[in-house]
Amino acid sequence: MLAGGGIIKSTMNKRGFKHRRTEEQFTIRGEYARNLQYVYSREYQNKGVLVVDLVYYSVDILSEKLVIGLYRENPTIENGVYANAARSIDLQKFNIETLNRELDKLIPPIQNQF
Repeated sequence: MLAGGGIIKSTMNKRGFKHRRTEEQFTIRGEYARNLQYVYSREYQNKGVLVVDLVYYSVDILSEKLVIGLYRENPTIENGVYANAARSIDLQKFNIETLNRELDKLIPPIQNQF
């Protein structure tokens, strides 16, 4: 699994995401965001609206799965959540192809959001 860090980092960089904050700055409280391990972010303007995508990675040890979640929001307004979803990959099947396939399913195209 140590080699997986390079796969995740390079895949997220290609998609325009950065890991640039500390864990405490990305602490999200709630049922869907416990035990965050890695969080990548991407900010952009869409039709004059600030949109922030947070993609988080965590591991479900009991089920032996890598959990990938997306939280897309407009942080300038209250309740500005556009998407909140998660997918998982069996750890034994984790590779760059399965990661890209799950990210394609998880992250909807920007133009369809607004």
